[in-house]
Amino acid sequence: MKSRPRSTPYAVLGMLSLAPMSGYDIRKESETSIGYFWSESYGQIYPALKELKSRGLIRRRAGRSEGGRDRHVYEITDKGREALALWREEPPRPVTVRNELLLKLFFGRRDALAGEIEWIERLHAGQIAALRELRRIRQAPMKEQRDHPSLPFWLMTVSYGEHHSRSLIRWCRETRKALLALKEATRKEHAS
Repeated sequence: MKSRPRSTPYAVLGMLSLAPMSGYDIRKESETSIGYFWSESYGQIYPALKELKSRGLIRRRAGRSEGGRDRHVYEITDKGREALALWREEPPRPVTVRNELLLKLFFGRRDALAGEIEWIERLHAGQIAALRELRRIRQAPMKEQRDHPSLPFWLMTVSYGEHHSRSLIRWCRETRKALLALKEATRKEHAS
C-alpha cells in the first residue's frame, strides 16, 4: 500500500502559491493566515523547503530583508503548482485528536480535583479571545482582498474556527458548572 505524502510540504507549497517568501516569512505569514487551524515550526518548514527544492517544486533565489541582510526567497514552480493541485484533489486524512485536557479530565477523580476548574477557565478565556480574533480576520479581508479568488475559501476556514470556538465556549461553561457542582458535593460529603 502506497503511503500518503505528509501535509507539511503542501502547507509550505500552499503558502508559496500566495507569494514568494523566505522560510521566516512562511512561518510569520502562516501564523496570521492558517495558524488557527494549522501550525508549522521552523524545524518543519526548512526541511520541507529542502525537500520541495530537491523535487523541483520550488526554486530558491537570493533576496534582501527589509534590514538589508541577505536571505533566501523561495517561489513555487509550475511543477509545484501541479503537485499542489493534485494534493488538493485527494480526500483529507481523518483528524487525529490528541487533547491533553480531555485526557486529564478522563482520568480525573471526584474526590481528587486537581486544577480542572482553572484549566477550563483558561480555555474559556482563550476561546473568547480566539473568537474575537476570528471576527477581526473576517472583516480584514473584506477590505484588503475582496477580489481575491480564494477569499470565499478563506472565509470558510474562518467560519469553521468561529463555530469551533463558540462550541468550546459552551462546553467550557457546562464543564465548569459540572466541576463546581462536584467540588461542592465533595465538600459536603467531607463535612458530614
